[in-house]
Amino acid sequence: MTRSRFVTGSVAAVLSIAFVGCNSILDNNPAVLVDEKNDPALPGEPTADGGATEQPQVTPSPDGGAEPTPDSGGGGGCPAGQHQCDGVCVSLTDPLYGCGDPSCKPCPSNHSSMTCQGKQCIVASCDAGYADCNKAPGDGCEVDLSKATSCGACNAVCGAAAPLCAPSGPTFQCTNGCTPTAPLACGNDCVDPMTSVNHCGGCNVQCPAVPNATTACAVGVCTFTCKTNFHACGGKCVTRTDPTACGPDCIACPVPANGAATCQANACGFKCDPGFTKCGDKCVGPNDPSACGPACTACPAAPNATPTCNAGACGVACAAGYANCDANPANGCEAALASDPLNCGACGKSCNGQACVNGLCQAPPPPPPP
Repeated sequence: MTRSRFVTGSVAAVLSIAFVGCNSILDNNPAVLVDEKNDPALPGEPTADGGATEQPQVTPSPDGGAEPTPDSGGGGGCPAGQHQCDGVCVSLTDPLYGCGDPSCKPCPSNHSSMTCQGKQCIVASCDAGYADCNKAPGDGCEVDLSKATSCGACNAVCGAAAPLCAPSGPTFQCTNGCTPTAPLACGNDCVDPMTSVNHCGGCNVQCPAVPNATTACAVGVCTFTCKTNFHACGGKCVTRTDPTACGPDCIACPVPANGAATCQANACGFKCDPGFTKCGDKCVGPNDPSACGPACTACPAAPNATPTCNAGACGVACAAGYANCDANPANGCEAALASDPLNCGACGKSCNGQACVNGLCQAPPPPPPP
């Protein structure tokens, strides 16, 4: 029976502290499932390998924060050097959004921190205990340096005289016997099963890899911590602007018609497609009579007419046989052209006191015979 599972919260934190000594020997990062509402990741915080966590390259918000700027909502687009991802404007050199890739998918972060170079994702640094041996950014830092086939360095294979790979300070080295700090031999790996991510709780019980996270083993139980600018949603780590898992409660933001959902500062919102404008909680077209003009005015119903919106101004479309002869949309199309003697067949055509029948003025009756 496997003992590997993820734990969250204060229990895992206590376990991590209790075994920090073992973790430092194995060069692992003690980690728990972080609730960013109570324990947010700090941009620029030092990592275990001496580097610094990356910060998203986004336009600062008006209050000085680092949240991405929302798009104009009306299709105005983003400033130069930025493009839209998840409904906000982000830098074309931000690895969290694929270095300008139209898909906006984060750069692969398998045991690594990524950066951008020439609109391409590249490895900036490797997590402790891993190396980028093939120099292919698509798989991050793919080599586990705790293995006998790459013990402490790329292609460092342990030979017959010292076939085991064991921790040695901040790295690993080949040996012919396991050490007290890593007493269990699992194949050619010397490990502490209480802290080894490859043999967590027992041989060959490997902690699942979580994209955009650091995986750890604390007292034989697998844990993971989302990297900076990601937050945990179930068993995965998503960007802070992901509208499918917004905020600490991982809410799926509603998608409006003619628009796209957004997530900013842990709150759901939306932006409108090009050619549409925000009016309340919906996106409307430029000639929508239910929300006309900058004030989103609703055109009132009027007699013999259908409300219209043209260039931001309310108006009416008259029913057949009627006309808005007084140019007042409030009273609709008041003139019945078939019978109105003042507007007989057309606005302003008066019958001069005669009747209007079927849009034609009646001729005066002939004079009586002498």
